[in-house]
Amino acid sequence: MTQLTTVPAATGFGATSRRDAWWFGPLATLLGLLAFLLYANYIVFFVPGYFEIRQDRANFFKADNPAVAPYLAPFHSPLFYDAQSPHAWFHQAKPDWWPSWFPFSSAMLILIFPAGFRMTCYYYRKAYYRAFWADPPACAVGEPRKSYWGENHWPLLIQNVHRYFLYMAIVILLFLAWDALLAFRWPVVEGNRIVGHSFGVGLGTVIMWVNVVFLSGFTLGCNSLRHLVGGRMNCFACPNNLANVTGRYKAWHWVTRFNERHMLWAWLSLISVGFTDLYIRMCASGTWNDIRFF
Repeated sequence: MTQLTTVPAATGFGATSRRDAWWFGPLATLLGLLAFLLYANYIVFFVPGYFEIRQDRANFFKADNPAVAPYLAPFHSPLFYDAQSPHAWFHQAKPDWWPSWFPFSSAMLILIFPAGFRMTCYYYRKAYYRAFWADPPACAVGEPRKSYWGENHWPLLIQNVHRYFLYMAIVILLFLAWDALLAFRWPVVEGNRIVGHSFGVGLGTVIMWVNVVFLSGFTLGCNSLRHLVGGRMNCFACPNNLANVTGRYKAWHWVTRFNERHMLWAWLSLISVGFTDLYIRMCASGTWNDIRFF
């Protein structure tokens, strides 16, 4: 007979029997999310306005100036307040009710909604729980705490508002799609004024549309959206639901196709929205030159 020997499991933070590089995934996630957070906070607190990064407004009307391109950085979309931008809803530096002692950026009125959508996303919860809190750092790896509260206590109880952030994320996505459409409408400049518009495509136009596609894939794969379009049913085959199940199941199945690659869409959209914002700002400041195809 074969005698089975039980090996005591290792306990404590980082204790594991795994022999693979289990730490690489959480480390890469930590660095990726941290880089995005640093950039986003820099834009919010240290860049007061999208068009204020131009040093000389007169140069805006030069035909070869990349700032003439009809691009709007996604972190400021929709652009509520800006004294100079033609994209602004209100042509003033900041709202009258804003405290004078506190820095202002129109992005402060925007980013809370897409940021809240990502922070409460089911995939991102797993990602930053592991990367930032080591809760746990990886599967079958010891964590630094012994108790488990789940998400039914504060502050993690706030994760339940994810479905409401979804609604706002869809609205923001529509604004970004509109901005991408406007990126085909290039201004015609004569002297120091814009006299009309013509159809045009630049590299920034392509980048903005790629960003919309990636953000759409991430948003349309949301678990809360699956439940919403599925008719909020927990059971498709239950007798009381069979009469209305066909259309709802098709919608649910369509959203599920995006959800199957939710992690991939999450990272593609995170990289694309950050790079799109950076690209447009670099072109507006003259650091990079946008390529106009026609």
